[in-house]
Amino acid sequence: MTYQAKEAGLKEVEQLVHEQAVYQYLQENNEGGQMDKDQMLFLHEAISGSDLTDAAAHRVVSATLYMILAHDTHEKIDEPDDIIQLTRKEQELTVLAGDFYSALYYRTLAELEMIPLLRALQSGVQETNTAKTNIYQLHVATDEEYLTQLTMTNAAIFTKFAKYFMKDQTFIELGCQFFLLKRLQKELTTYREIGASRLKRAYDHGYFAKEAVTNFESWLVAIIRDVKSEVERLNNESETLSNILEKRIIKVIND
Repeated sequence: MTYQAKEAGLKEVEQLVHEQAVYQYLQENNEGGQMDKDQMLFLHEAISGSDLTDAAAHRVVSATLYMILAHDTHEKIDEPDDIIQLTRKEQELTVLAGDFYSALYYRTLAELEMIPLLRALQSGVQETNTAKTNIYQLHVATDEEYLTQLTMTNAAIFTKFAKYFMKDQTFIELGCQFFLLKRLQKELTTYREIGASRLKRAYDHGYFAKEAVTNFESWLVAIIRDVKSEVERLNNESETLSNILEKRIIKVIND
């Protein structure tokens, strides 16, 4: 597939998501989550070698993005110790937004009669929920287990999707580490802006205390450095990627 064809396919997927009336309404009222274009890139890459028609592949990717949107939206619901708390009305609208996205996801895959994929992604949803609980309640014993659970909070659905379309393990690990890197970078930005991060509890608990860091920000910067190195290694070892995805990975590594 040429660069132009790949880019056109991505734009079509994005348009499928954005044209939904529910999505437009939620964006206008600042209630729904934003579509993650990097998830779209990796999902599109994973499905590109399948025997689905382009139109069907675009709908499958858009449906999976709805499920990711549902979880990103539900994640906006406050933890008890969050600094900025939503009002009751904002919480109710956020839950409703997530439910709308879930309904779009189920309807699309049902129309395409892709029940095995729906089941696979649903197991990814369950893993996401379990990982989020383990992270919040610190139900992990080691540094490695903590990082694995944190990775799954953002990559479990992608992992099930990529395995369903028989992508190799290196590509899957690359996607997982890339999403972990983005999550860590987002947490660092948030901390620098408002002095808060949901990962602060892990630092206070003593995870990743191998280096003599004096504060949370230095701790997080050190973890980001290590994850960047892992993303770079996996990118070098992975199968040949599209130019679009390759450029995006390099950009995020260099940020």
